[in-house]
Amino acid sequence: MLFDLHPKENKKELFGRNEEYKELERLVRSEWVIVLGRRMVGKTSLVKTFVKEHDGVYVNLSGVREFKDLILSIASQSGYALKDLGLDLKLLQFKWSRLGEDVFSRLKDKIIVLDEVQYVSSIHFLRLLKRIWDTYPNLRIIFTGSMVGLINKLLNPSPSSPLYGRKPAILNLKPFGEKESMDFLIRGFSEFNIDVDLEEVERVVKNLNGYPGWLAYYGNFRCVRKLDIDISLKSVIDEGVKIFREELNNFLKGKRREAYIRILRILSIGARWSELKSELMVNSKILWDMLRSLRSAMLISEDNGYYYIPDPILRIVIKNIKL
Repeated sequence: MLFDLHPKENKKELFGRNEEYKELERLVRSEWVIVLGRRMVGKTSLVKTFVKEHDGVYVNLSGVREFKDLILSIASQSGYALKDLGLDLKLLQFKWSRLGEDVFSRLKDKIIVLDEVQYVSSIHFLRLLKRIWDTYPNLRIIFTGSMVGLINKLLNPSPSSPLYGRKPAILNLKPFGEKESMDFLIRGFSEFNIDVDLEEVERVVKNLNGYPGWLAYYGNFRCVRKLDIDISLKSVIDEGVKIFREELNNFLKGKRREAYIRILRILSIGARWSELKSELMVNSKILWDMLRSLRSAMLISEDNGYYYIPDPILRIVIKNIKL
């Protein structure tokens, strides 16, 4: 069902992603692939469906930052316990790479998805990935995340990086267009035998844009929890605000908070480079670095020199955030 809040795992329920699914299928035949996309755009549904259809392995690494925890997560979610691998945790000490290589060796003919892997940027993991690349050519890895941490190091490796010259292919997952968003809602309501009013659909799409995660939230509030239109829309926005506020605060840690918030407030209505430069009165390099950082975190977009915040819920967060 489209309004089920769990990530989709069945191709019949993967709405509007046929082209992206086919492209992922094409790329993964010969490449490692990174699926990029903003929060709630449907990355997890795409990759979970893909690995289920192809008898692959899905590993959720959300919140994992340390190399040790990453290796243990991959081992356990791949179906292996330490005793199965013939390893004694007390004797491992710092040889987590050994455990990681052992796990990957058992998956050498599989497709493995490492979901939300961006926060693990350990050099040990990069070295392990190099060994896997060199040793197991039939093992295919699909990474998901945003352009920070490990994902950035994979896509923009320095000459000293273990993965220099081994850049994965990119599949950029974008929000639905207006028509596709409306079709998503109409079909979702029809699964509950509800003939939804077109005016309601248009209002929801205007407020939530084309992010299937937010659209599914709304449909769930309306059809499963039986809430009215206003309460459902407010509930989705309130939930989104909490998520984005935490994400934004994490992004701002260690950065020039006031300067970034000033930029984001301007970009909540959109601006060109010259307008930003004039309003902020900072030198070009600083401004460029800040914009690049915001784009890498997928908080802003750029179209022919015009910068803006695409997610309507994030715009609400920016409007109310304190300096």
